[in-house]
Amino acid sequence: MPISEDGVEPVVDAAVSEPGWASPHPDEAVTASRTRADRRSEAEARMQGSTFMRRGSPDSEIHDVSRSYSTCPQSGTDEPPPSKNQPVTLHPYAADVVDLLRADRSVVLTGQPGSGRTWLSRRIAEALRAEGRAVAEVAGTDRTDVPLVPFAPLLMEAGVSAADDPGLVAYIRLPAYLTAGPTSVVIIDDAHLLDPGSAVLTSHLDRLAVSLALVTGDISELHPTLRNRIDSGRWEERPIPAATPDEILAMAATHLEGELTASSGAALLAHADGRPAVAATLISAGVKAARSTAGGIEIAWRTPAPVDVLRWSVSPRTWSAEERRAAELVAVAGSLPSASATQLPGLDAHLTNGVLVENADEIAFGRTLDRHVTLGSLPHVVLRDRAAAARRLLTSDDDHRWTARAVLLSVRAGSTVPTDVLLATAQDHRLTTDEQAEVLRAAPTQDPRVRVLLAAAASAAGHVDKAQHHLSAARAELRQGSQTRDTGRWMLRIGQELGLLHAVRRGDAPRAVAEVQTIVESLADGEARELLTTELVKWRLMAGETGVDAPRTTRADVDAGSVVGTAVIGAMIASLDGSRSAALAEVERGLAALPDTGLAPPHAESLLELSRFLALVFDGDLAVATRLAMRRRDAAAHKAAPELGMWEYAAAELALHCGRLDDAAVLARRAVRHLAWRDFTGLRATADALQTAVAARLGRSLPSESLDRPAASDVKVALHLARARADRDRDVSVLVDTARRALSEMHGHLGVLALDEAWMSTRSPRLADELRSHAGRSGVAIALAERIDAYDAGSAQAMGRCAERLGDMGLVGRAADCWEQTGRMHREAGRHESADRATRHGILLRSTHGLGAWPTSSVVLSSRETEIARLAAQRVRSREIGERLGLSVRTVDNHLARVYRKLGVGGRDELAGLLGPETSGDEQAGRALAIPASAP
Repeated sequence: MPISEDGVEPVVDAAVSEPGWASPHPDEAVTASRTRADRRSEAEARMQGSTFMRRGSPDSEIHDVSRSYSTCPQSGTDEPPPSKNQPVTLHPYAADVVDLLRADRSVVLTGQPGSGRTWLSRRIAEALRAEGRAVAEVAGTDRTDVPLVPFAPLLMEAGVSAADDPGLVAYIRLPAYLTAGPTSVVIIDDAHLLDPGSAVLTSHLDRLAVSLALVTGDISELHPTLRNRIDSGRWEERPIPAATPDEILAMAATHLEGELTASSGAALLAHADGRPAVAATLISAGVKAARSTAGGIEIAWRTPAPVDVLRWSVSPRTWSAEERRAAELVAVAGSLPSASATQLPGLDAHLTNGVLVENADEIAFGRTLDRHVTLGSLPHVVLRDRAAAARRLLTSDDDHRWTARAVLLSVRAGSTVPTDVLLATAQDHRLTTDEQAEVLRAAPTQDPRVRVLLAAAASAAGHVDKAQHHLSAARAELRQGSQTRDTGRWMLRIGQELGLLHAVRRGDAPRAVAEVQTIVESLADGEARELLTTELVKWRLMAGETGVDAPRTTRADVDAGSVVGTAVIGAMIASLDGSRSAALAEVERGLAALPDTGLAPPHAESLLELSRFLALVFDGDLAVATRLAMRRRDAAAHKAAPELGMWEYAAAELALHCGRLDDAAVLARRAVRHLAWRDFTGLRATADALQTAVAARLGRSLPSESLDRPAASDVKVALHLARARADRDRDVSVLVDTARRALSEMHGHLGVLALDEAWMSTRSPRLADELRSHAGRSGVAIALAERIDAYDAGSAQAMGRCAERLGDMGLVGRAADCWEQTGRMHREAGRHESADRATRHGILLRSTHGLGAWPTSSVVLSSRETEIARLAAQRVRSREIGERLGLSVRTVDNHLARVYRKLGVGGRDELAGLLGPETSGDEQAGRALAIPASAP
């Protein structure tokens, strides 16, 4: 998120809104009509002035936010009520709740404000009405001093008038009305706002076996009477799941007609905090200020925040003076040490209500949106005062971990800070990238050391000419001064940045080698020279040089920086061409030394974790590797961290090798965009080539210029382009040649996978022998060689076992191919039933995981056919399937007929056997990186 002039991250603001997008205030919202709505309105009108008068809850969530997260329905629309048997599309969570209510169970739906809980409850009510069930909807109110206000309309329907005694008549007539009449379900929104009388009435309904659905933030917020009933065991608690980062970003992309930039995406994720209604509000607020850039759509939010955003956040105006000052100090600082902050008056109130949270001996805001709303309420003069006060709190703490943040607060307070201190702080990893930039802007630009850091920032932002200018000027100025140890360290940094500039930003690795080698030869400092020599290995590998060995430190008093540098290169080489144990040993060695040096290569920690990921993948431990990639990718997305593109690429490459081509296409497209924004790995060209390879494998037409490029110096680029050419020309010779090149250029694991793809396309005995010769390289290579042995032996049983092993590994594309070959072998042996079963396994793997038909023209179920088949196998009737998916019964039956024909089964009984527990492991294997189908 951009930094404002005062150096503090600006608050998300929604000063503008697009007609039809803005989420309305609760009093203005018009939601879906309800059965008996007119009668209830008349009842409320008759009750005006009575003790039963119903008022809307100010906390009621009126956002019509689709829980598929790919759509954000227009607010304020008068949606017609669903008629009986009219299909209602349901999110899987809501479908589960409907199933429980059908079974006469009572349910508690729990979700934080903004989670879409009100929207979900209304969709559940619509679905039940579509089945012909009567549903009564009740909402808690802030008028807890007046009994039974939420039940007023329903009481009127039951014949209770304002003249009756609500304390007696309501508890008799309403239960009798609900149990004898058509109403079968009562849904109570904002149940935590029920007055005591309403809570007792709800408990009474539960005793009489009326099906209830309570919607609240947390069970602990409910009236004790209700909590006691819930503990009885007849109730089911169903927490509303938070939206994933992919789901939030897909929702934004749908309505902006393009994906957000990394920085805007990170801001949206941080402020939405998994709450789709909040995300919808922020998207609506920022749409008019959106602009297209090369890296995606950029959204700018201004301060102060308007009502639509504030309704999801704190309200500083309601705090006491002490509470406000305590919150402002934490907001300006970002976080404060617990030992110092706990003395602040007013802090306890925020810790009690969850506005502030204590974690790992520090106190910070629980939600980013709350922090930025608090910051947005501060005049500039007050902000500077709070920054100075927070700095004094930090300097009273002896923990050196807070030194960098204290310097940052000095800058925000307008204090003068020595240049050396600013330089050290601007490189401190404990600050965010934006905070580092804020500190650097306070340093004098004429200092050559400042120029080096400015060059690094310019290079990271893609301003290569500006970065080159800063580096050249800094290099000349440092040469003119006296050669000290400090000079050597800054020349080392210049060499590191020149390598990144030429090899990564400009794609000219040979020039990077030449430039860095020149600096190595000029360095008088032995330690700096050794560190830069280690860096040089990386650029030599990228330039395609052969015979490059992992560096080894030679000096007895080796510095931790050298340990990290050699570990980064050693782990990279081992992960691409060596053993898992060797790669992981280098990773751990580098991570252990990293805290002890300030001279490590930029982004060393991320590069070491990437090597860990690759070692796990090639050894066949794809489940652990996938979790690592997901965790790192999501963390980078939330922070707009420079490694985001790297992890998107890693996930895309993994999806390609697993055979999940639909996922690979989405991830590769994101990787290309994010690497264009920030790339410290040199993977941008590789991501472009990967995107081309995936498109070719999906059968999409590609322009000739995207394939017929000159031979790439980077073998990873060459491999992906060779895949695309092989698929286009139906000739694997270019893929085989490039795979052999990868094997000779220390990318052996990638070479083995490419050779295996060529074998899958040709079943060549010569390639089979070549693959067997590489079986000892990794766990994946062993599994591939065993599959080739089973194929050559013609053993259907052995081939089936290989299919199961590859599926368990997560290599579902190769597992599907194995099942198809198993089916062929059974059929040739006359075992037609076994052949059909194996073939179905292959079809289902391809259909479930979006594998496509590569390498053969296989039968594949569409995504809709797969979804319907799964439900039918669970004995869900066609009518109920239609209700869940928004389809007519006839359409569902037509889909099922095509499923039966493709799978060769006679009906639901055979389908249930095929899609039973024995295939659930195959369905789950390799599918951890789930990408929303609507993601652009």
